[in-house]
Amino acid sequence: MIKMLHLADLHIGMENYGRVNPTTGLHTRLHDYLDRFDEAIDFALSEEVDLVLIAGDIYKNRTPNPTHQREFAKRIHRLRKADMPIVILVGNHDVSPAAGRAHAIEIFHTLAVEGVVIADRPGMHQIDTRAGPLQLITVPWITRHSLLTKEELRLASFLEVEMLLLSRVEQFLSYSSEALDPDIPSILTMHCTIDGATVGVERQIMLGKDLVIPKGMLALPHIDYVAMGHIHKHQVLGEHPPVVYPGSIERIDFGEEREAKGCVLVELEKGHTRWRFRELTSRPFVTIAVDVRNNTEPRHRVAVAINKHTVQDAIVRVQVVAHDEQAQQLSVAEIQQLLDDAGAFHVATIKIDVERTMRNRLGADDQEVLDGLTPRRALELYLRAKETPEERITALLAAADELLSEQDSP
Repeated sequence: MIKMLHLADLHIGMENYGRVNPTTGLHTRLHDYLDRFDEAIDFALSEEVDLVLIAGDIYKNRTPNPTHQREFAKRIHRLRKADMPIVILVGNHDVSPAAGRAHAIEIFHTLAVEGVVIADRPGMHQIDTRAGPLQLITVPWITRHSLLTKEELRLASFLEVEMLLLSRVEQFLSYSSEALDPDIPSILTMHCTIDGATVGVERQIMLGKDLVIPKGMLALPHIDYVAMGHIHKHQVLGEHPPVVYPGSIERIDFGEEREAKGCVLVELEKGHTRWRFRELTSRPFVTIAVDVRNNTEPRHRVAVAINKHTVQDAIVRVQVVAHDEQAQQLSVAEIQQLLDDAGAFHVATIKIDVERTMRNRLGADDQEVLDGLTPRRALELYLRAKETPEERITALLAAADELLSEQDSP
């Protein structure tokens, strides 16, 4: 039996909430993502797994800064010290930002790090683990330029390009599965959307065009487990073989407020695979919605609503509905203080809906306007002033980060 840890969508570098830790100099949300990765590694070590598979999206964008690369490399080194082979699939957040430029995790391949396989193109690999050999078919994030010629791209319509891509993927999967040794445990790993998957906030922060793979394309001979990445919600799309998305390791936004985050422990035997989801202690997100329109003491009503929620160490947003006269009795600063006293990790927004008109109060941001803003922060303030939904703000800020990082690159 081969034991494998399957995880995906680390998104190291997402910093949409929180602040810089003055002790470490790192963003508090970076600590969250690294802590979850550490927790998954601790679990792998305690279970003495034979292989670690990361099914794509290591970083938040395609040009991670040196600090993010350093922190990821530290953890890869820790796994290698335990003599665990590692397979890293390239996701849509990892691919090269432009022709001729390296992708986000190519350095491990360039340095020929022993025991680390970087799957940046469709291929087949045999990994020798301490429990025996394992076969892998790898399909990283699919781009038009990786599977189609310039002539095909020039002549084909958008729909024809999509059909051509699906045809190439199907052909690759077909001949690869037929080439497998039927006596050796085999895994298919992909970073993409499978038809029927429940999608969420990953659509808001997605980099690149999503190609949806029909579930029937995965009905391949000799495959014992299908290790997916890309979709942030843990889910199972098939049983024979198991088709499993582990989900992301940390919550990104309020769209994932109710989702458990974690990784998957897989026990592989030829023709008989067992797996179980291992939940990680991800950062809580809490929405407090309170209607004070029919209340004579709106301040007290808001305080009671806050006390009914567990906000300790959580990222919190407050949404209050009030009539104009009640809204005048409410103070954003006072609500902020109540949340701080209750131990909130970060207050994302405090919104007061006054007779169908949304008013987004940003509190301490007023002084920030006077002191000067970075372009990113100015965009964030503008979006919040326009009462943009949180999930949309996350998507637009991620796109802004991508543009700014490319502008800063030589």
